[in-house]
Amino acid sequence: MKTLIHNAALLSFQEGLRKGGNALLIENNLIRAIGSYDELQPLVDGNTLQIDVDGRTIMPGLNDTHIHIWKVGNLKTYMLDLRGASSLEEMLDTIRDYDRKYPDLEWIVARGFNEAGWTNNRLPEKKDLDKIVPGKPVYVIRTCAHIAVANTAALQFAGVNAATKIPDGGVMHLGDDGEPNGILSETALGLVANHIPPYTKQQLKHMVLAARNEMYRYGITAATDPAVDPLLLEAYKEMNEAGELGFRLNAIPILLPDGGEEPYPLPELFESSFLRLNTVKFFSDGGLSGKTAALKRTYKNSTERGVLRLVAGQYRQLCKLALEKGLGIATHAIGDAAIEFVVDIYKEMHALFPNSIRRIEHLGLPEQKHLQEMAGNGISASMQTIFLSELGKNFIRYLDEDYLSRCYPVKSVLDHGILAALSSDAPVVNNFNPFKGVYAAVSRKDDQGNLIAGGEAISIREALQLYTGNAAKISGVKEFGKLEEGMLADFIELEKDPLSTPIDEIPELKVVNTWVDGKIAWSA
Repeated sequence: MKTLIHNAALLSFQEGLRKGGNALLIENNLIRAIGSYDELQPLVDGNTLQIDVDGRTIMPGLNDTHIHIWKVGNLKTYMLDLRGASSLEEMLDTIRDYDRKYPDLEWIVARGFNEAGWTNNRLPEKKDLDKIVPGKPVYVIRTCAHIAVANTAALQFAGVNAATKIPDGGVMHLGDDGEPNGILSETALGLVANHIPPYTKQQLKHMVLAARNEMYRYGITAATDPAVDPLLLEAYKEMNEAGELGFRLNAIPILLPDGGEEPYPLPELFESSFLRLNTVKFFSDGGLSGKTAALKRTYKNSTERGVLRLVAGQYRQLCKLALEKGLGIATHAIGDAAIEFVVDIYKEMHALFPNSIRRIEHLGLPEQKHLQEMAGNGISASMQTIFLSELGKNFIRYLDEDYLSRCYPVKSVLDHGILAALSSDAPVVNNFNPFKGVYAAVSRKDDQGNLIAGGEAISIREALQLYTGNAAKISGVKEFGKLEEGMLADFIELEKDPLSTPIDEIPELKVVNTWVDGKIAWSA
């Protein structure tokens, strides 16, 4: 099967893209040729489908290198979404109404609140949840997923009290009475979360498909799920075997579960056209928006420095075991203390396994020396400028001027020659449209219009490269990420050229068609 797409404005970001080409010839699932319409005519036969795209821009499919796919779908299917709650009272009313609508649920599980946008800026506690749902377990996850609040019924069900042993890297907050006030953070989340009835594989598959539809709408044809547990991995493998994925998935299994001291078994390397597994995941700290990212000095107007979750000896050992098996390593590290901890271990691993994948997920507050060491030791970064949009108000509230001036410093990362990609970490953010991420990388503004580290702005072209070619490289992929002969035919049609679009209009840029494997997977 051949398809000739012509009258197109071709946009790709690798060196050597031929100027003047306006046509793509697709054969089966590959780009066979690129050139002018007339030049490609000798390759066309009577069965070739020819499509005139009326001058629309065609560029490689977008690649989100850090998105919790099933969790995005969960908020569209089985979990209550609280990301629209503008106050504690609105959040509580939403939970109360949900309980009345679904009275037979054994647990109420919700996610998405962000107290930084509320008038009193305080975290909810168990006493707040007890007022609205006193007799049923309620577990409410903050938007960052590093903090959660449980009501009394949930704590009792899980057997959590003041004498409960807290796992390394976790915090259980206590009230004035010396008892848990319901707030848990980092590894302590597992004390309650591990007692919530688990989803089935079929439910997980349903969530993935629900998320995929929104990914298509945003032009995302490839994605990395960076915290896959064994059951989710089984679901992904079954979907891949059945031909149900429909996007290029890089699955990164997590090794250390929250609330548990024993690691999961190391997974096996796996590679197919739609599913790849070549890296494992660790968490070294929390998030900036909830003051759990590990800092060298305190958060503004606070005594808190965040939480360092990993124990050096165990982390070093697990990294080495993974690398010996041919797997790469990816570690969540946001605060400068956590980044330094991870970079020091990665330097050791670079000396032993110089050609391995060593990613840092997020890289929120690196110091100059960290960037120099990353560049010198082949350490890459998957970053989220899109955080500036929705979480910028938190950063401004919690970070001093020095920290704020180097928050998610993408330009400095690129200037050091570090391989980097952009991503969303959805559902930490509600709107994970990559063009919103591009806008944030270029404008450096939050949704309230505040400028954050303006000197770290990059160009639209650079940002798009970080969502395409660089995003493929960081995952060790060579088969897609650019328009080139022999590449997989995964690309998108845009209503207009993003390079000539005013920056303030970038977030509203519309995808007309999303192509995967040489076929239209979604159409506006």
